[in-house]
Amino acid sequence: MVDFINEVEEELRKDDYNRLLKKYGPIIGVILFLIVAGAAFLEWQEYAQDKSAQKVAAVYTAADTALEAGDLNDATEQFIALGETGPEGYAGLSLMRAAAIRHEQGDLASAILYFDQAAAKFSTPRHKQLAQLKSAYLLADQGAYSDVVTRMTPLIEENAPYEFLARELLGFAQQQSGNESAAREQFAYLTAIPGVPQTVKQRAEQSIALMNAESVINAPEPVLNTPTDEPTEPTETDATDED
Repeated sequence: MVDFINEVEEELRKDDYNRLLKKYGPIIGVILFLIVAGAAFLEWQEYAQDKSAQKVAAVYTAADTALEAGDLNDATEQFIALGETGPEGYAGLSLMRAAAIRHEQGDLASAILYFDQAAAKFSTPRHKQLAQLKSAYLLADQGAYSDVVTRMTPLIEENAPYEFLARELLGFAQQQSGNESAAREQFAYLTAIPGVPQTVKQRAEQSIALMNAESVINAPEPVLNTPTDEPTEPTETDATDED
């Protein structure tokens, strides 16, 4: 009797299973297919990314090899090409390498251009602002101080990656532009707050001392009223007294 009851229960369970399978089987099949297909796509994507990274790394290495061999123009062309087609990190770094080569060759205009392009490629603030800072240094060398002021102002925010260097360069550009009060403000900030690198702080102190010395030198000399030794014409009263 017990065996019969167990067989009946087993048959009922099979009927329930078959009924559920007919009802939800297609949906379960689709879900399983999507899981397998998704896993396969992720593996293919990872493989494709690895192959692409290897290809980019090979191009970058070739450009670096050309640079070490002294073929500056070929190296620059390869770095620029990689900057146009490579992924973000390689693109920005390659353009900065191209800018450094042009700077070494004395082509400041091209160097500034490539540093600006590198800044546009980077998304992380540290890399982006480093490229912007390098470009601004070259502009300062050319005397484009108003452009430097415009470029450095957004980079002096508190806790920005290169806040102190940006403030120092901004103060220098303001000083050279004749805005001494604004320059003093930047240099005084660098000498007062904690955390400023010692070398930057010392340069800021030297800049303030230099401006103070120039203010003393350029100050107008006071006009003194001193008696003259030249004889004066006798007045009518003096002549009467002599008589």
